[in-house]
Amino acid sequence: MAGTFGERIDELAEMAGHGVLRGSVVVDQVYAAAQHEHLEYVHPRGGQAKYLEQPLHSKHRDYLHSIARQLLVSGPEQAMTEAMEDLSGQVETHAPREFENLRESGHPSVVSDGSAVYDRPPKQRRLTEQELAEQRRHGVRHRRLHPEQYGDH
Repeated sequence: MAGTFGERIDELAEMAGHGVLRGSVVVDQVYAAAQHEHLEYVHPRGGQAKYLEQPLHSKHRDYLHSIARQLLVSGPEQAMTEAMEDLSGQVETHAPREFENLRESGHPSVVSDGSAVYDRPPKQRRLTEQELAEQRRHGVRHRRLHPEQYGDH
């Protein structure tokens, strides 16, 4: 590792990047926010309120350590992507289970310096109010609502 201290610091800064790295997991169903925020809701088939917030609080240090470990090896983007995929997986484990729609609606993405570097669509697209009503009416429980069941929307 040759060079002056200043040159090495410049090299380190270049490896780390100069902009903002942002990871997110969006759960986009009509009822997602209500299910997340209302602690008084009962979930007899499993799952919990704060299904995104609680895993983030539990695992944020692991995510940050992984990003820091990878920073000088391959940059932070891949580690952030892995963290957001893991957080999306936590939604599949922790979200309420009346229907599988909410659990499979995690949409992880990573943006670096304003440009998307990762953007995986959710396994379950956002359902319309009509599709949700029909699903409840027919008692479709414990499985995904496939688009072909209700036509393209």
